[in-house]
Amino acid sequence: MDVAQALEDVLEELVSIQRDVNKLKTASVSGQALRKRIKDTHKSWLPIAGVLETANIVDFGQLQEVSDAWTALVKLTNNASLKKQYRILLKSIATKTESELLYKFIKDSAIQTIGDTLRKLVQPIADPELLKYLDESIQCAEKNCVRASVVLAWCAVAHKVHKKLTSLGIGTLNSEFAKMKADKGLMFRAFTKDYVFSTDPDVQEAADAHLILLCRFLTYLDDTQYKHLKGALDLRNGCGHPTGYQPDPVKLQAYYADIAQLVLLNPKFA
Repeated sequence: MDVAQALEDVLEELVSIQRDVNKLKTASVSGQALRKRIKDTHKSWLPIAGVLETANIVDFGQLQEVSDAWTALVKLTNNASLKKQYRILLKSIATKTESELLYKFIKDSAIQTIGDTLRKLVQPIADPELLKYLDESIQCAEKNCVRASVVLAWCAVAHKVHKKLTSLGIGTLNSEFAKMKADKGLMFRAFTKDYVFSTDPDVQEAADAHLILLCRFLTYLDDTQYKHLKGALDLRNGCGHPTGYQPDPVKLQAYYADIAQLVLLNPKFA
């Protein structure tokens, strides 16, 4: 059974039933056809509930609340009951099914397969230093520690960027930073930092935002690529500081796809 699709189908029918109940001009729901639709939808719900309970993915308490509401709703269909009672139960079932069951099921199902997905995205990478960070990042993702996964994956990006920039030589790197500071173009005129490095490790003290801006200045990235890499850095910063933001596996997959394409597998960073 495709549980996610089955839940969406039940939700779609619930919304349709809600509309029809709201259209009624009477104070009660007495029509046999509408009451039968509710019972038929409940029959579709029962095997889904069984799978969700067995899979142990969603919160059992939330699942029980939805099941109890279904039981109460079906009980209403045995007689001509008040429309108000139907509306309360239908709204409760639809809301909790979508927010507590469907979303949670999709999210946790994605977590179960996220490791394989991320490994495929970085499969061509052979550098052991990069793989050290990426392997640990993917292990975090598989344990649903998505924010930690984002931060560790950025370590691989930072390592690649540092390695590329220091390969220019410290003298050249200092010179390029000075040129970027003097550039009055729209993208660079806000950069006012003076950087003077003495050794390669000094580069690690520079802000990542300034380093990737220099990569744009040196044309390792075009404008669009820089914009997306800056977005990836913003995500990393959001995950690395105390905030309420919690990215989901879909966001993590997109993040991995971006950093792999833009830096980790970009031949300009070789």
